[in-house]
Amino acid sequence: MDLELSLPADSPDLARTIAALANSGGGRVSICGDPRRARAALRSALRTIVPVPTGPGEVAVPRPAHQGIARPPEVSILERGENEGLEVVVTPGASLCTVDGAVLVFEDGAIRALTLTEVVRRAGSGG
Repeated sequence: MDLELSLPADSPDLARTIAALANSGGGRVSICGDPRRARAALRSALRTIVPVPTGPGEVAVPRPAHQGIARPPEVSILERGENEGLEVVVTPGASLCTVDGAVLVFEDGAIRALTLTEVVRRAGSGG
């Protein structure tokens, strides 16, 4: 599944969107507007995702010790031009991502939180 979405830099759903992409097989999100504002918004969003996604030097953030357990998702940034924002490519990691304690996925074109039973099944424990 390769989803493509577009959001303004000031969207409160940026972190949720990136986490949902990582949990749903990856995809792309365009962050519209000034590239500097888009980068700042992306940095802020990445800090709220657990495990924190890794990426090129500009968006790399310190990784908490618990992230050594599983490979986190990765993000790549493509600058689209002056005042055209950024394109962020999200590649899933080896573990599910959370934002504010919720595991998010895309389903029928919308972000949705998984239930505990769904999380256990996706983790391979059968549940």
